[in-house]
Amino acid sequence: MMNKKIMGFCGYRCDLCPAYVKNVDILAKKTTIRKAWNTFFGFDVPEEKILCVGCNKIGCHLDTECPVRPCAQSKNLQDCSFCDCFESCEILPLRADILDEIKKKYDKAISKEEYELFFRPYSGREELKKQRKTRCAHGI
Repeated sequence: MMNKKIMGFCGYRCDLCPAYVKNVDILAKKTTIRKAWNTFFGFDVPEEKILCVGCNKIGCHLDTECPVRPCAQSKNLQDCSFCDCFESCEILPLRADILDEIKKKYDKAISKEEYELFFRPYSGREELKKQRKTRCAHGI
């Protein structure tokens, strides 16, 4: 696993995501990723589409329908934690806040390994709040 933190606009941790280009077939096999995403999130991604360069880069993006990416790009933001509308944004929750809803719907226990691979990378709001807090602490 990589050490450098790489974060998408919405706070998703690319460096922890099993679909991130440098992690594919290292953190988990594509068949495992596909099955887990279907089980936990209810979407079925063909194995050949499980590949992403991260939304801050040009290339293959897994979430081609993401509403956050074009918004952040239009504002030239490093990530959404820099946005003046962070607290009141209506677009950001569509990605950054999905884990709470998924955890409510999924009634089985989630193992530590499953959490690390399939939930932690997508704790968007939590990551963005950490970014804002760090900047405030440093007066940035």
